[in-house]
Amino acid sequence: MSIERTEIEQALGILGPGTRLDVLGENAELLRYAESEITAQHSERRLRVRVKVNRNGRTAGGTLETLEPAAVQVLADRLTAALADLPAAAKGAEPPVDPSGATPELEQPVVEPARSIIDCDPAVRHEWFTTVRDGLDKSARLGGAIRYDVLDRVVADSDGLFRSETLTKASIQAIAKQDEQSASVKLVHRDADLIPVGDIPGRLRDALRPLPVREPFRGTCRVLLKPSAVNTLIATFGHWALGAQHYASGRSVLAGRMGQQVVSEQLTLVDDATDTAGLLSGFDAEGNIRRRTRLIDRGVLTGVVSDRRRAGLTGGVPTGHAVPDGWRFGGDPVPSHLLLDAGEATEDELLAECGSGLVVNRLDYLRVLHPKQTLVTGTTRDATYWAEDGKPVAWHPQLRFTFRMDEVLNAVLAVGAVREIGDQTFMDSVVVPSLLIDAGPLVLT
Repeated sequence: MSIERTEIEQALGILGPGTRLDVLGENAELLRYAESEITAQHSERRLRVRVKVNRNGRTAGGTLETLEPAAVQVLADRLTAALADLPAAAKGAEPPVDPSGATPELEQPVVEPARSIIDCDPAVRHEWFTTVRDGLDKSARLGGAIRYDVLDRVVADSDGLFRSETLTKASIQAIAKQDEQSASVKLVHRDADLIPVGDIPGRLRDALRPLPVREPFRGTCRVLLKPSAVNTLIATFGHWALGAQHYASGRSVLAGRMGQQVVSEQLTLVDDATDTAGLLSGFDAEGNIRRRTRLIDRGVLTGVVSDRRRAGLTGGVPTGHAVPDGWRFGGDPVPSHLLLDAGEATEDELLAECGSGLVVNRLDYLRVLHPKQTLVTGTTRDATYWAEDGKPVAWHPQLRFTFRMDEVLNAVLAVGAVREIGDQTFMDSVVVPSLLIDAGPLVLT
């Protein structure tokens, strides 16, 4: 789905001065499977147009699913009427930020879409499914999904700003069940050709190793979080603690602690949408260039991410982390492309140092109970083990955790040497290794 510049300019002309458009053309190809059989094939084309109009300090917004002039005119009339009904801007109110581009010293990064996704034959996704299914033991049952996404993005305004890019993403989730146990693997990449689908059956077979099931452990123990689990932890922590609005308003546990040690010195975290280790993107929903932002350096808080409204906290320049208007996860700037530095420990070394403890391959979710305290609750899922003397010796029943994320991140003993790319519904990409957590913050009850 291509978005023509002439369509954008025509829409801006209809909507009038003070208008910004955030346009997303979504092209998705999805293959679902369950019980080792393909259950659905779905193709979707959707256009989403977010409109924001700011005139004389008054702001109104709306959405469309088309750029047809007649539909744009209807929305323009409604927004004009809404602006007229709003009270006049207060005297001395802060003027709106000039939307014509706050980063003239930076050029928009060029993001090359992967032809492996744009031109892919549907047969390739069937081959992926067959490769994984046929590589498992006959008694195993496979479920999951394969998805290819092509996203055409445009941010433009009536003052001449125009940014566009095409992003690609391929993902495969494979969940295998055998003997009442389950294991899962999810791989994500911007280029389908670089996803090692052939490795998935071996990883699943290894995860479904024949082990006894032990009684639930009670108390404190060391916990080895594998990359998929760390993905959920780091993304949730970043969302609630490392945005400029949360920091400035005191809603972040890190508020007022810039330059101080806030997590383990083992951890260095950046947000960088131009790092090829993750997924790529050149600009945010306001059209700001995405900037590499160092957030935590060896445990010390060194930065937060911002949009135009909170650019004062990032040297007067937004870092490129504005979220779309009306976004269901809130309106404040939050990280989008997190990368946690790898350490030096191999997976075997992490297991050995874990000793007697829990191995968590995946966190099903984390629900925030108290944002300021980073208190969350969540459950494990798929291939949770109990280890003794550095070796998995039993399956551990799935369990619920309730813990403070900041305390867990302060209890990191070792960091894995191998990172994996993942994503979240509220974050474009997360690149993380395994983490070994000391006993204490995670209490099994």
